[in-house]
Amino acid sequence: MTSLLAIDIGNTRISWALFREGKLFEKDYLDDLNAEALAPLIDGRGVEGCVFASVVPAKTEKLRASLASQSPGLPLAEANWDAIEKLIPHAVKVRGMAPGADRAVNAYRLYREGLFPAVSVDAGTALTTEIINKDGIFLGGVIVPGARLQFQSLAKNTAQLGGLEFPEKTDGLFGDSSETAMANGIGQIITLGMIELLARTEKDILKERFKRVVFTGGGAELYHAAAKERFPFAEWDSDFTLKALEMYFKETSCV
Repeated sequence: MTSLLAIDIGNTRISWALFREGKLFEKDYLDDLNAEALAPLIDGRGVEGCVFASVVPAKTEKLRASLASQSPGLPLAEANWDAIEKLIPHAVKVRGMAPGADRAVNAYRLYREGLFPAVSVDAGTALTTEIINKDGIFLGGVIVPGARLQFQSLAKNTAQLGGLEFPEKTDGLFGDSSETAMANGIGQIITLGMIELLARTEKDILKERFKRVVFTGGGAELYHAAAKERFPFAEWDSDFTLKALEMYFKETSCV
């Protein structure tokens, strides 16, 4: 049985998934993109293609070189804004850096699944949103530092908070230590700000309510739980981007 390997290269983590007949059947994270790390994902798996999105140029080149060494001739598709802008209608006019590959892929899947207006909220190293209006047009979105990155910046640039570790679990509006006060404060500001941003987008930009709100990324589950009060139909899909890559490969490649 043939398989497709999808790889999402982020600033902090490298996620991968194997798909068979359109279904995700295995996933995990990679520490490296050398040929030795990729071999167990390909050898004996019936992999007949690889698709990836990357926001780290150096890792993109490493993946290409490793696959050329480990699996020469394996079809390889890169999903990025240059490719995806040809597949979806968009109002984005790039005057500087184009939308990152992860944002482009998320917008692509929202468009292909066809329930508009729609938004994806992706919480990784950065927190990003991708907005699709009622006509299926990608309008753009926002990018802000994620909770952990904000915590690390505050710890790095203050005299007394340096070296504090980000708590794995936080709860409530306030904290009883500097660590939890920082984490709760950042988390609440991001969460409440994100919910207000989506509400203002509905009111001032879209002029109607979202029909679909999707949360993804390593840190989005917390935001999803908080947003359910305002958007009770909001979805949580940790594999949203990987599934989008599989969709993109099927549309653009013939294996």
